[in-house]
Amino acid sequence: MNKQLKFNFNPFKEGLNQVLGALEKDIMEVLWTRGESSVKEILDAISSDRDISYSTVITVTNRMAKKSLLKKRKVGRAYFYNPTYNREQFFDVVSKKMIEGVSGFSFQSAMVHFVDYMAQADPDKMEYFSKLIESKRKNKLIV
Repeated sequence: MNKQLKFNFNPFKEGLNQVLGALEKDIMEVLWTRGESSVKEILDAISSDRDISYSTVITVTNRMAKKSLLKKRKVGRAYFYNPTYNREQFFDVVSKKMIEGVSGFSFQSAMVHFVDYMAQADPDKMEYFSKLIESKRKNKLIV
């Protein structure tokens, strides 16, 4: 995983569509579920939900490989694709990059809004975050 993952963040969309296009999201879901797959296998898995061509899936999977979302392997005349990151790793990398990006605007504002959001969305998590912060404080060496 030596290449830098490339994605754009759109805060006005929901879920994975904040960082992936609709077809990219569908392709990632197929690959996270099935593992390494050919373009035909990917197309078969998503074609029941969408009217999409084989060439469109080839184009999008190749672009995803260039963005380091997928790894590509040639077997005979066919290419097989595998996610660079499993679902949890992907969420971890994307979350880290999003926090870094948002913090670049205003670290204080980003953290205030994060805490406000967590207090509303899941008040029980506030104790977890309080303990996490305290743990980080204790582990930090003061020189």
